[in-house]
Order: sequence, then C-alpha cells, then structure tokens
Amino acid sequence: MNPSLFDKRFIIVAGKGGVGKSVVCAALGLAAAQRGLRTCIAELNTREKAPLFFGKTPKGYEYGELRENLFSINIQPEPALREYGLMKLRFERVYKMVFENEGMKRLIKVIPGMNELFLLGKAFNMEREKNRDGSPTWDLIIVDAPATGHGVSLLRLPETILAVADNGPMAEEVGAMRDLLCDPKRTILNLVTLPEEMPVRETFELAAQTNVKLGIPKGYLIVNGIWPKLLTDADLTFANVLTDLIPPEATLARSGLECLQNMTRRAQFQQGHIETLAANLPWPMVQLPFLFTSQFDGDAIGRLTETLLPQIADGATSPPVGDA
Repeated sequence: MNPSLFDKRFIIVAGKGGVGKSVVCAALGLAAAQRGLRTCIAELNTREKAPLFFGKTPKGYEYGELRENLFSINIQPEPALREYGLMKLRFERVYKMVFENEGMKRLIKVIPGMNELFLLGKAFNMEREKNRDGSPTWDLIIVDAPATGHGVSLLRLPETILAVADNGPMAEEVGAMRDLLCDPKRTILNLVTLPEEMPVRETFELAAQTNVKLGIPKGYLIVNGIWPKLLTDADLTFANVLTDLIPPEATLARSGLECLQNMTRRAQFQQGHIETLAANLPWPMVQLPFLFTSQFDGDAIGRLTETLLPQIADGATSPPVGDA
C-alpha cells in the first residue's frame, strides 16, 4: 500500500541541489490547493522561487498568496527567533532584554545549529497554529528542504540536541519537533532526483540516511525532468542509416534528424537510471516530464500537477513518461 500525501499535514521534499525540489513543491502545493486544502510552501532561508513560479512578488518572512488556498513563506532565522521569543515572553520589552543584548547575540552565533533550529522551529510551529475557532491555520505545510547534506543535518537536528539536552523547556520544544518529524500520521518525506548519474548516486545516499539516521516516514521517489522517447529502437536504427544518405547541403534535414537521434539517446540513457532506481530503491516512484518551455510559470506548474496527481492518487508507479 503506497502512502497518501494529502492526508498528512507536514510534507518534506528533499534531494540534491538542482534537481527541481522547488518545482515539485510548487506542483504538490497546487495539487493540494486544488483539492481544497489550505496549503503553505515553506522555503528555508533561500532565494524565493515559489512566488516567482506563479508570477507573484516574493514577500520574505510573510505569507504570500500564490493561488486560491495556496501560500508561501521564506523562513529566515532572525524573524523566526523574534516571533518565537515574543510568543514565549509575550512582551516586546522582555524579549529585547533577553534576546537583543550583545551577550545573547554572540552566544546564539557561536552555538552550532541555532539558526537551523529557528528555521525548523518556525515550520514546526506552523503545523500547530490555530485559527480563533480552534481549527488549524494550515491543512498542509510543504517544506522545501535544503540540498542533501545540509538537509540531512537540519532534519537530524532535534535528535542531535536531545542527545545532549534531554530536559527543560528547550528539550520539550525540540522533543515535540522530533515527534512531528517521526509521526507517520502527520509527516512524510519525499525524495526528488533527476535520472542522471550524480543525482541518482546522492539519492541512494539520502535514502540510506533516511532509513538509518532520520526515522522520518518515507513517501515517494519523484524522478523529475524525464525526456520523451521520440523514436522506437527500430526508428533509431533507420535514422542512423538515413543520416548517411542525406546530402551534406541538406543542413536543415540533417540537423532535424540528428536532434531526434540525440533526444532519443538521452531518453534511453535516462531510462537506464530510472530502471536502476526502481530495482534498488523500494520507494513508490512518480515520474515527471522535462518541459520544453522558455518560461517556467504557473502554466508549467499546472502541467506538472496534472501529471503528478494521477500517480499519487492511484498509489502506483506509472509507466515511464517518455513512453507515454
């Protein structure tokens, strides 16, 4: 039985830098919003991408509306600390006395992992935010995790802190973060990769660390950027013969045929990596096509959402996108 995404409250999307994590977060967010779930994409102290996909102006540490039911925020350490401090101390004067004196500022800077803890803490607090009527502010939070190495360190942080400080108010908060990350009813971790050598290698490493170190419930393996297979094997063989028959002066015909050949070979190369992933990584796989578009906007995200939804809703691995 494959996992369901839309009955969770905390979806983490992780993977190597450059594999399209932010694109996948946007597609998942749009899919959830279309199902009526009030959804927020949480980017963690990075250059904001989610608003730009939907033609919106980034708002930093503010909730910005992208579509109906879909919002985003860029979580940053300093405003996250301020928000947490005011929530706990209640009065701004007291907050300034505690957190804005030079000694405390220096202490926070030298303690390893404090900035990451503030990022994770804000995302964690979003999960427990309530409206005035007691209902959850957010039905779904999608966390765009940092690239592989940094992302693992971030997600391991609660366990690391609890190993050295297992009592007191801070331990209680961090323990609640760990409980959220490990709760299969609320949380799910999805891996994103490209069907290329380095991303696939890092995906295997990340999956191994998920099993051994993180303890976060496993979701889907999302393979992004799959090229279409435009020619069958027989067509490709014929095209190789035909290339030699085209006169040199027919440059347009020769270039067009070479383009088809190269695209088909790339699709075959990618398919080999997809088969390796399927054979060695027992996560349900979702396959997303490479979009040949000059501008990656809301329409492009919508096209990916249309491809993504049936694969998740059906709970089964779809046939390779390139063969569709």
